[in-house]
Amino acid sequence: MNPAPHREHPLALPVVALCGAGGLGLLVWALASQALPLVVRTALAAAGLGLVVMGLLWRRLSQNAAALRAAASTAQQDAQRASTQLSATLNILPDGLAIYDAEDRLVLCNAQYREVVSGTTMPVEYGTRFEDVLRRAAESGEITAALQDTEAWLAGRMARHRSPAGPEVQELRGDRWMHITERNLDGGGVVVLRSDITDTVHKERALKQALDDAERAERRLREAVDAMPAGLDIYDEHDRLVLCNSFMANLRPHLPVQTSLGKTYEELLREGLKHGIPEEARGQEELWLAHEMALRGHRPGPEVRHYPNGAWMHMHEKRTPSGMTVVVRLDISDLIEQRQKVEEARQESQRIRQLLERAVEALPVSIEIFDEQDRLVLYNQQLTRMYPHMDYTEHLGKHFADILRHSVQRGLVPSAHGREEAWIAERLSEHGSRTSNLVQRLADGRWINIYETRTPENYVVAVRLDITDLIEQRQALEAAQDAAQQARQLLQDAVESLPEGFALFDADDKLVVCNAQYRRLYPISAPMIVPGSTFEQIARYGVERGQYLDAIGNEERWLVQRVAAHHAAQHSVLQRLPEGRWVQADERRTPQGGIAGVRTDVTQLVRKEQELAAANAQLALLSSTDGVTGIGNRRRFDQRLATEWARCGRNQMPLAVVLIDIDHFKLYNDHYGHLAGDECLRKVAQLLQAMTRRADEVAARYGGEEFVLLLPDVALADATVVAQRCMDSLRDAALDHSSSPTAPVITLSMGIASLVPRPDARSDTLVQAADAALYRAKNGGRNRIEVFDPAG
Repeated sequence: MNPAPHREHPLALPVVALCGAGGLGLLVWALASQALPLVVRTALAAAGLGLVVMGLLWRRLSQNAAALRAAASTAQQDAQRASTQLSATLNILPDGLAIYDAEDRLVLCNAQYREVVSGTTMPVEYGTRFEDVLRRAAESGEITAALQDTEAWLAGRMARHRSPAGPEVQELRGDRWMHITERNLDGGGVVVLRSDITDTVHKERALKQALDDAERAERRLREAVDAMPAGLDIYDEHDRLVLCNSFMANLRPHLPVQTSLGKTYEELLREGLKHGIPEEARGQEELWLAHEMALRGHRPGPEVRHYPNGAWMHMHEKRTPSGMTVVVRLDISDLIEQRQKVEEARQESQRIRQLLERAVEALPVSIEIFDEQDRLVLYNQQLTRMYPHMDYTEHLGKHFADILRHSVQRGLVPSAHGREEAWIAERLSEHGSRTSNLVQRLADGRWINIYETRTPENYVVAVRLDITDLIEQRQALEAAQDAAQQARQLLQDAVESLPEGFALFDADDKLVVCNAQYRRLYPISAPMIVPGSTFEQIARYGVERGQYLDAIGNEERWLVQRVAAHHAAQHSVLQRLPEGRWVQADERRTPQGGIAGVRTDVTQLVRKEQELAAANAQLALLSSTDGVTGIGNRRRFDQRLATEWARCGRNQMPLAVVLIDIDHFKLYNDHYGHLAGDECLRKVAQLLQAMTRRADEVAARYGGEEFVLLLPDVALADATVVAQRCMDSLRDAALDHSSSPTAPVITLSMGIASLVPRPDARSDTLVQAADAALYRAKNGGRNRIEVFDPAG
């Protein structure tokens, strides 16, 4: 007959399990973390062994008789497995990652890094220097070591940042701990990895205390459990509560810990229902209770629950092999809030995308945009008209490779016939990385010029232009050249019939024959373009008389290069001539050693390429232009503010901002309608735009009925003069506003701030100062100008 099980203290097995799990965890960490120094891994292994030994000593102390050793060992193993599962749930936390460029400015970071650096109140912007981020964190009081002497700590930390020798552990306010690893990049810059090791430090502290004083393990276990940043409940095999930390007690103020211990899970639920918890169970308490008890111990996975204090909890429930139930609740309120912010950002991105789609549709060329994963995300109707056999609505969201294969399989690309896979591979390899345009022939005989470029966000923008007419002209030229070579006696007649300029030079580089079109293309050199003249003589004659615009100022050098290219006769040469004309020179060696040259007037093609470049520039402009007023938008203002802030700071020049608000604009919209409101915004924007006198001054729509003027190298007094001119100009315009309680016409409230940027200050401090002045103007009765006063 097996001996009766010994009824030990309910916390004995959890203490042994936690010590064993912590020791094994440290041993596994020491063995698996090869990147750690040998001394650190040895210390971790020693600590792990110490924790295991402590667990064994506690086990011996908790046993009362040798006959109970086997039963205690089994219970300890079960508890150890349950503790391992709990540790895996609690300790797998995401790390913060950031990348700084060669100038030590932030270029990439994740959400965890932002939380590590600034908590919940200090956002980290791309482009911010590492020293600025570090200084804000130190001055916020988050870093314990920086509290006594911030500057000394910053100097030491920056020295270690510039020459990272290994990881370091940093203590933060609130007894939080951070493991920081920094590595230099080959091309300059630093990668920063920050891991929250608070749980690990707390557990090591608790385990060390348990090792020093085993007889007080129960109290120390309670301290370690209460220090956990999560709620913890442990129920025995009869589903009675045996352990509850303070975090969990704060979540259930209606259930005092002392009265809750020993109660079953069902009894605790009923107590909560008496207090109206949870809210979703009101009115159907018994049904909710039955459903909850049915799931007890059989939950398919973690659950998210909302508590009356507004907190969101991620609840994990696990039943151990011994029948105990461990419940862990993690506070994910910040995560829920972050998701809401992400959703807001997604909606804003959707709005900008719609604006971009309307702008793309207005372009006279076909546009298609692929994202960083090479998926089609945007195209315009011009593209569908260019490829009528392709249904791009079906291809939206598909990869470029899939769209390419679809076209090839349907025979829409004649150049891929017979070598489909090889052609697809070549096209994919050059997608978004070509240094020149791609000319492609379609199945219906049309020719398309494809220009692709890759944006800094790794998007690919493809612009397609129908150049069938130009290709057909070039093909006609080549056919004419072939016909001219067949019969020498008909050469003059043949070349004269060509629509392009033609010239033939013999082996001594003397002109043999040319057509009239050749002379018309070079009217300045026409007197020298006669049989017997050498190519160099003809070229020099034109250079000396300014025929080649690119040769002006470096005539001899240009002439040497042109003659060398003429003799090589391998590449086409594009020449810029007076009156905005462009000529392409194509030259080839004849079997007799001479040189045959064709001159093509490509002015229209160059202009179309210039128009294409202008269209791309216009597309970039649209992204920084307000769609209602036509002036710069908030994005353009922010970009120029950052640029001018840095420039004025370097040159110690003042930078002024005038923040402008249309008084009672909502009443204007309500009275006259939103179309009239948009027209009013445009008139005010035009008036403000007229007040900018220099190229570096910016007038932009700041948002809603707010506008902003950015005035570099303008002191406060001069900025006030500019603001007054705006007020006077608007008063002269006399825009009706009969519903305004301030005046019967449109009026403005303005806030002005001007300062010399400092390296340790942020650019938004200037905007905040102007906003404070605007606030005073609006509270002071509107239709007035207020200047920011630092003393106020």
